[in-house]
Amino acid sequence: MTSRDEEVLGLGRKLKTTPERSRLMARVRQSGTSAERAVLRLVRSCGFRCAVKAQELPGTPDIVNHDAKWAIFVHGCFWHAHQGCSLWTIPRNNRAFWRRKFRDNRERDERNLKELRKLGYSALVVWACELRRETSLRRRILRFAGRVGNRRQNENRPTDLSAQRTQCRSSVSPGESYRFGASRKYVTRIVRPNGRRTFTSRLYLGKSFSSGIDPSSAYDQAFLRRTEPRLSNRGLPVIRGVDFFSGCGGLSLGTREACLAIGYRFEALLAVDKDPSSLQVYKVNFNPQRAYNCDIRDMVDGPLRGRLTPSETQLLKGLARIDILLAGPPCQGHSDLNNHTRRNDRRNKLYERVGRFAEIAGPKHILIENVPTVVRGHDRAFDTTADLLLALGYRVDAGVVDLCELGVPQRRRRHILVASLTKPVSIKDVMEKYRLAQIRSVAWAIKDLEDEEGSSVFTRSFRHNRENLRRIMYLTTHGVYDLPNRMRPPCHQNGNHSYKSMYGRLKYDEPAQTITSGFGSPGQGRFVHPNQPRTLTPHEAARLQFFPDFFDFSCVKTRTALANMIGNAVPMKPSYVFSLELLT
Repeated sequence: MTSRDEEVLGLGRKLKTTPERSRLMARVRQSGTSAERAVLRLVRSCGFRCAVKAQELPGTPDIVNHDAKWAIFVHGCFWHAHQGCSLWTIPRNNRAFWRRKFRDNRERDERNLKELRKLGYSALVVWACELRRETSLRRRILRFAGRVGNRRQNENRPTDLSAQRTQCRSSVSPGESYRFGASRKYVTRIVRPNGRRTFTSRLYLGKSFSSGIDPSSAYDQAFLRRTEPRLSNRGLPVIRGVDFFSGCGGLSLGTREACLAIGYRFEALLAVDKDPSSLQVYKVNFNPQRAYNCDIRDMVDGPLRGRLTPSETQLLKGLARIDILLAGPPCQGHSDLNNHTRRNDRRNKLYERVGRFAEIAGPKHILIENVPTVVRGHDRAFDTTADLLLALGYRVDAGVVDLCELGVPQRRRRHILVASLTKPVSIKDVMEKYRLAQIRSVAWAIKDLEDEEGSSVFTRSFRHNRENLRRIMYLTTHGVYDLPNRMRPPCHQNGNHSYKSMYGRLKYDEPAQTITSGFGSPGQGRFVHPNQPRTLTPHEAARLQFFPDFFDFSCVKTRTALANMIGNAVPMKPSYVFSLELLT
């Protein structure tokens, strides 16, 4: 309700003379009210293009999008008789006149809506009193405009994700290009996420950068070796993000770097994770407005498609516009290495909590990462979440991504779900745009750290018992990469095991195997250093996980905590490339 509505309501009870009432009525604005301007700002801040006062349409909608064919009416609660609202009452004087006036207004509004729908437009009525709850109103606008736009562009779209991917595919052009500068002192990156506008950034190369590599590899290598982060200009437009199951921040790092690449500033609104050490590292590196060390089910505890719970209402208080929601739900319950609760782990249902938050908070874009086997869960948490997002008006795509193809120097395949209220994003198209021709090796990532002085827990290798030290020394002194069965534990000595990579040595000229939290133990995988008689240090594992040297792990004091957060992290490359597409 506008201030004029309040004034009319308040004075209407006191005025008795017709001249006084007439003067008051003449002062009431018919258009451009504060409520209309506030709703217009909300619509535009959600990323939707729109026009105002469409006089050619029935009822002259206050806000309209002709392409998507939707319209919004902003009604003052008094004049349009918002029943049940405390801001609307029938004045005591001349009640018959006011009843007739309000009845005519309601009938006119209903008539305008019917005529508008006959023209193929979808209409939303926003009452002025709803501006008191801006977060709730933003979610309502996002769902309405996103759902209508989605329906207009895909009227016959099937709900099957594979068929949907085929329909939302667009022409593909290279997303990035690189070139060396004069005398190879620097390398320039040119980003073209939407095929039209270009963004450039430059990194200077140190004296020790690898010779003979392509400009793309040189740029990323310089990025990984940077000891100081690039500082964003505070005057840049802001992208606001939420990170669930944040860990130490791999997904947020990718989105922040994408924002820097295309002229935005990333602002972390909220981070949630159960591991206190990982959350502390996230806070040091991203300084979120709010960070919670708890189980997500304690905060987002409502049923899917259910009413807001008190915990959810409290969580949403003060939460500003959310541009992107990032999430990496626990994957241990889906992992093929889990021989106890695989496919039927209670943690698998945590995936659905991301969908529930999207339902109550209405983020513009969503990126969820997990293991490829997430689609096989007995509880069908992935399918339930995807169906919910489709029902909410999101354009959804999902698929498996090989991170080697994006430049991560390890063999790692991840399942990605991407959803957007404003644009379709095809995972296949994004991979075609950003796929690299040259796979990167272990040497590319960590060769310069081979003789690094182990002065801290971050740069020292793990300690090993005598038997494992003997196995490591055998690999390095004999120049072999696989340990013979006779030197393995008794359960591996029959020759029929499938654990060839365990107790193995990495090769400098190949990508690493998937980095896990066991990278400090030779019995957990192929984690023995290519040239040194030791396993990987946390610093080397962080590089292979695509954490640059400026990423601050200094608040972590134990090797175990470092191993868990680095091994469980998500390399930043997938969130980087998908954020480029979503945010432009």
